[in-house]
Amino acid sequence: MKRIRMVLVLSFLLVLTVVPVAAMPAGDWVSGVTVANLSSDPAAVQISFYSDDGTEVLVVDGGTISGNGSKTWYLPSAIASLPSGFVGSAIVASDMPVAATVNTQLPSGTNPMRVGTSIGVQTPSEIVYVTQLMNDYYQWDSYCAVQNAGATSVDVVARFYDESGVEVTTDTKTVMPSSNKLYDLAAVAGLGSGIFSAKFEGDATHPIAVVCNFYNTGLNASTSQFHSYNGLAQGDTKLFVPRIVKDYYGYQSGLRIQNIGSETLTVTVTYSFGGVNYQQVSPNIGPGQAWGPYMGSAAQLPTSMAAVTGSGSAIVEVNSPNSNKIIIATVNEDNRVDPAGRGVTYEAAIGSDATDTLVFPQVTSEFYGYSSGIQVAKTSTGTVACTACYSASGAVSAFCDNFQLTDASPAYSKFAPDASGMVPGPANDNYNGSVTVTCPGGSIIGISNLSFRYDRDNRYGNLLGDSFTTARGINK
Repeated sequence: MKRIRMVLVLSFLLVLTVVPVAAMPAGDWVSGVTVANLSSDPAAVQISFYSDDGTEVLVVDGGTISGNGSKTWYLPSAIASLPSGFVGSAIVASDMPVAATVNTQLPSGTNPMRVGTSIGVQTPSEIVYVTQLMNDYYQWDSYCAVQNAGATSVDVVARFYDESGVEVTTDTKTVMPSSNKLYDLAAVAGLGSGIFSAKFEGDATHPIAVVCNFYNTGLNASTSQFHSYNGLAQGDTKLFVPRIVKDYYGYQSGLRIQNIGSETLTVTVTYSFGGVNYQQVSPNIGPGQAWGPYMGSAAQLPTSMAAVTGSGSAIVEVNSPNSNKIIIATVNEDNRVDPAGRGVTYEAAIGSDATDTLVFPQVTSEFYGYSSGIQVAKTSTGTVACTACYSASGAVSAFCDNFQLTDASPAYSKFAPDASGMVPGPANDNYNGSVTVTCPGGSIIGISNLSFRYDRDNRYGNLLGDSFTTARGINK
């Protein structure tokens, strides 16, 4: 098999039975890896696992994934030969273009549940930025995993900025090739309590990939939120947010917009709900600084949005843009009222991310109690006709849904059990596959989410806690 470094799959917790640092989230953590074949031809897949000392622990022949299909490995059962207590990183290689997502979670069936999702990194970078980290902040904490894509070891410098954009402290760790190191904020000297943004620096011959997590105490279902998201290496003067919610079944979104340029800037956020646009202008955001509103706080939003409820989308644009005014952003969504305890984070998209084809590696419908939704937003102007095709090797044959995106309604959402080909009954049980969305002549970005839905599938009892996870779709 021709081995190519297509995706660096990052998670500090692949199979964890002993928490190595006291401040890390307690529990026996595991991972699930989903790989999607972006080609119409079969893809042969190999997964190599590395410990943090640079040792290649295990190489797994992943077999073949059918054209435009996907395959999931729940590591404790699917790769039982991986040593118990393993904490590390992995590289997915294939003879065809592939994409991957990683779930970092407590074992299936744990009550309360905790899970977060990150995506595999196809292009590691010399510098990676992180929008939101917390240390002893109202009982929230954070850590990041940094993987070295270079051929030799590298000293990776993490620079931490407070809410005003001031660099507070640094932390340097030596990262072995193909391996990762953990940056636990509780162990960073001089950091203190608060909310921070960060910059991680490798070098030109040692590009890096970064995944960060922030999490509540996990003492009960109401405090079980566990958010995973990817660090970002590239920003722009305009960002696209395919899903943002306000007073939506108890869920609220929050934006975290970071200035990664060298000049102070302001941004305009244009929210779109139900075909109506609302605008908000930020205060000054200095270099390294991060800012963003929480949709559940009326004081942080324009008064015109007081009565707004539901699911929408947003665009964030730099005012008076130039090459020194560059931004990135992440989007949070959580519920802080009964039943509290679920939360997700995903990365806003830049215009160059968008293409006319978008792949979601894992979408489920009543799959052991879990069901998914997809959200698609267009970045181009005009009306585009789109098709979402569901494909799985299991119980349900491929089928497609058709929809349109317009300037007045630029976003599309679909809960997988309600897709037109998902007929009720046994044929719909345990659907686990991929979805490909095509919009010829247009440009789109999107996300998929997944959660345990007792109201749709009660065969497995009611699972409390944070079963909610979100990941960006892969443009091809």
